[in-house]
Amino acid sequence: ATLGSPFWVPAFPAGVGAMRVVSVEEGGKVNVSGHVLVVSGCGSLAYLGELCVDALVSSFDLGRAAVLESRHLLPLAMASAFAAPGAQGASAATLTTAAEIYQSASVPKLSVLQLRSGIAEGRRHAFVQELWTWARSEGVAEIIVLSSCSSHVKADADMAAHTDLRYVFTGGSTPTEAELGVGNAALPLGHGMTEEDLQLGPTREIASIHRFLRGGGVARPLLLQAAAAADGEAGAEAKPGFDPPPRSKAPGVLALLGLTGEALDLQLTEHLARCALDVVAARLKLETPPALKAPPSWLFEMEAPTLERRLWT
Repeated sequence: ATLGSPFWVPAFPAGVGAMRVVSVEEGGKVNVSGHVLVVSGCGSLAYLGELCVDALVSSFDLGRAAVLESRHLLPLAMASAFAAPGAQGASAATLTTAAEIYQSASVPKLSVLQLRSGIAEGRRHAFVQELWTWARSEGVAEIIVLSSCSSHVKADADMAAHTDLRYVFTGGSTPTEAELGVGNAALPLGHGMTEEDLQLGPTREIASIHRFLRGGGVARPLLLQAAAAADGEAGAEAKPGFDPPPRSKAPGVLALLGLTGEALDLQLTEHLARCALDVVAARLKLETPPALKAPPSWLFEMEAPTLERRLWT
């Protein structure tokens, strides 16, 4: 297959791990231990999650700390996504790649992973497994996924709701509403579930994922991965006399979702971005979230005709 086709994946030598994180500083190592890791949906409808992650990078004034490489991601190299056309030089340092981690010394314990490329056909679960294994081994405290949920799943309760934002949390210690920091901006994904819907999973959260979450990219498999890990830890702790070897505790996963379709809804994008800023600020125990700063990608998506968009693959 040709480069850029959905069936092309970069070749890795046999025995080499499919994912690695490379610091932008020569010889450096990216530290995400104890961090809140924000991840874009990677394949979300209308690029909703990806646009909101760009907004977080701009609003928190984060800089690129590392490049993530995986054979499950389609390769991508393009001009900087955070510089206006004509405002950058030809330096390779201004290139944007398929997957990058952003951090800042002024915002400790926060890492943002932007997945700007697509996942190769049939590799979504393999990529999520790699991402989960890496995050857990590096000691990530919690994963927040910003993504979409197809609006075709709306039930009667959703039609009457005051917002199109939803959230669902699995794994780890379930946070209180105050700890979530969502406020009235979003409703639980399963807020309108029927008794029949509740039979779809062992918990209300799992049932709501199976019942409603469609078009969310990596959000669904990450949520289910966290739930399975939490069940495994609970089962191991319940065994009498079982003393497991020390290992990193599995992080919880919080998905912030916007109910949408294929067309760009800039108002929903702004609402989800503001909600994400509030949630991240609450997690980091900041007094106030930063002001929303629209990234160049928002202007690009508004101005460019559909056939001319090249910011996302």
